[in-house]
Amino acid sequence: MHGDKLLKQSFEDGTYFSNPFPLFAELRKSQPVFYSETLGGWVVTRFQDVSDILHNHQDYSSKGRVLHLINKLDPEVQKLLPLLQMHFATGLAHSDAPEHKRLRGLLAQAFTPKVSESMRPITRDVVQQVISRLESTSDLIHDVFTPVPALVVGRLLGSAESDIPDLIRWAGAINGLYEKGGLIDPEKAIYAGEMLQEIRVFVTRLANERRILRDKGELDPSQDVLAGLVNAELQGDSLSDSELVSTVVTLFVAGHETTTHLLGNGMLALLSSDSELQKIKLNPDLIPSAVDEMARFDGSVPRSWRITKSAMEISGVSIPVGELVLPMLSSANRDENEFADPDIFNLDRDTRKHLAFGRGVHVCLGAPLARIEGQEIIKEILSRFPNMRLSKNVDELQWRKDVALRGLVSLPVTL
Repeated sequence: MHGDKLLKQSFEDGTYFSNPFPLFAELRKSQPVFYSETLGGWVVTRFQDVSDILHNHQDYSSKGRVLHLINKLDPEVQKLLPLLQMHFATGLAHSDAPEHKRLRGLLAQAFTPKVSESMRPITRDVVQQVISRLESTSDLIHDVFTPVPALVVGRLLGSAESDIPDLIRWAGAINGLYEKGGLIDPEKAIYAGEMLQEIRVFVTRLANERRILRDKGELDPSQDVLAGLVNAELQGDSLSDSELVSTVVTLFVAGHETTTHLLGNGMLALLSSDSELQKIKLNPDLIPSAVDEMARFDGSVPRSWRITKSAMEISGVSIPVGELVLPMLSSANRDENEFADPDIFNLDRDTRKHLAFGRGVHVCLGAPLARIEGQEIIKEILSRFPNMRLSKNVDELQWRKDVALRGLVSLPVTL
């Protein structure tokens, strides 16, 4: 059966969302590269091909990806989306070299492993507060894994705790743009534009507050990432206003739901494996490697996306210039040619080469912070609730119907 037929069938019966891994295994074997009408792009499933695309920013572009999706919409809908088109024309996640290198250089100092590590005490404090409020039966997605990343990334970027419900709402709307893969739902696009307007006003206000303090000589550039970026405006090379707003919005959005579902998927894997759960209880030193095995085994970002800058060939398949390519990270991380027994969740595994956080120049800037959040949550939750167990059978759990963000709707547990 043709790859896209298999894909379409898995969409219709829901298995693409509940358990796509048998499908990916079949595709890696029978048709590792193919064009999918269902997803609106070229699907690439083998580890080596996916890795090659992520490392090759000369031939595979991150610029203009959202515009590529918007251009598929009805012209009348496109007229309603000028803000989306303007916003996604700049910023860290939507640029190529040399623009990307400059932006990344300006941001990298705010996201070094050392800076992320300095967030550990704050993260621990947030985690302890959130987990202390849990009741005997809880939904980990709603009660822990959603608020903790939002509070941590909010603190990092300089927002107040009272802003968190808005940040969660804005992030959900903007991430909704990508849930169909290479296609956009027109209504979701219009709603995302409205929410984008709100978050841009919010980020601009935060930046202006810091500019006023800076001009009075009262700004501490190390208080948060936004303060550092505003302070850099006086030092020649800095982000333009549109770059600053676009990039900070991306950091808010990308730093929240991705971590929520990395933790949700990972905790489900851990609670579903008695041997690994016992292993980690007996040896908490395994927690850092557990977070990376969670990311490899069932990461929250199942696919990356790029536009071909020139005609390319992947595993013998010719792909024209200007086409959307979808390297499937979740498939690559289960490739039997790279990982022994890839469908087994194994805390002793060497996971260093997994692709869950991307690779190359666009590797996830927030990966060190996501790892710290995961480590602190797992440590706290297992020490407080050593007998925690799932409240539902795995096959009763509901998964998001989302191509770009893999995660559970809820994860009910008995503590």
